[in-house]
Amino acid sequence: MAADVAVAQLAATVALNLSVAIVAGASMSTAWLRAGRSAWSAGCLGRLRLVALAAVTVAILCQIALLWLQAAAMAEVPVMAASPAVHAALTATHYGFAWTIGIGALAAIAAATALRRRPQQARTADIVALLGVAVFLYSRSIVSHAGAGGDVSWAVAADWLHLILISLWVGEVWVAGLVTLRRPADSPPAARADRDRYIQALSNTATVALAGIFVTGLASAWRGLGSLDNATGNDYAATLLIKLALVAIAALLGGINRFFVMPTLIGNAGGGTTIAQRRFALVLQIEAVVLLAALIFAAVLSSTSPPAAG
Repeated sequence: MAADVAVAQLAATVALNLSVAIVAGASMSTAWLRAGRSAWSAGCLGRLRLVALAAVTVAILCQIALLWLQAAAMAEVPVMAASPAVHAALTATHYGFAWTIGIGALAAIAAATALRRRPQQARTADIVALLGVAVFLYSRSIVSHAGAGGDVSWAVAADWLHLILISLWVGEVWVAGLVTLRRPADSPPAARADRDRYIQALSNTATVALAGIFVTGLASAWRGLGSLDNATGNDYAATLLIKLALVAIAALLGGINRFFVMPTLIGNAGGGTTIAQRRFALVLQIEAVVLLAALIFAAVLSSTSPPAAG
């Protein structure tokens, strides 16, 4: 039974992290596309709002499921009999405190995304969504390995920034590959110009995020391993190495798009632009699958005791 609960927790954690990342990616993409004046931009904005609503709904359901599963695991009772344990977990544990912050942040995102109507409301909604993502990720950091030293520490700050950057990168890749760039932009110059600005913003943000992920990832890895002697020979190190390999593959795919595909796409008004955009989207879709695998191993890593904690 314990193994079943652990598997369910892993699945819910991956779904939660991916959903929150998609909310972040949709909000960033919306901010970039709102300056556009083409029918392509308008169509993307409509789809992005629906995607954000669906993603935050999934995130809320996963957050609730995780509370129930965590309560069952802590009380060592069957999931269906965990109702009393849920109340205890909420009111008497640090996990419950962090969970309450997280669900509040998700509720604020859902309300802002659902209620926006006019352009000014849409801009406010995007700000609320991104702030909500940041608050939610903080609630995750303080119950992670980084939070062992308290809710306010350099370890929590590094882990929080790492989660923010990872969420932006994963979300932007998923949104671009599966929503905004899945279909080629219309042929009018305004549509191509909006698409080019969007792709440039996407690439620039991913590059900055990757640099930050590298730095914060090194800090987190060193905190977990404690020394180079622990870099092999334990489950934590093995899982970490697989995650790092997947991130490296995703970064390589991003580099292929930036340095080989983008030059044939940005500013291209010829007949090859449709083929180039499809190639760009295909690489993003492969990158999205690799990043999903990285999220899975990140979830496994979060539930694995690091050597430095021994």
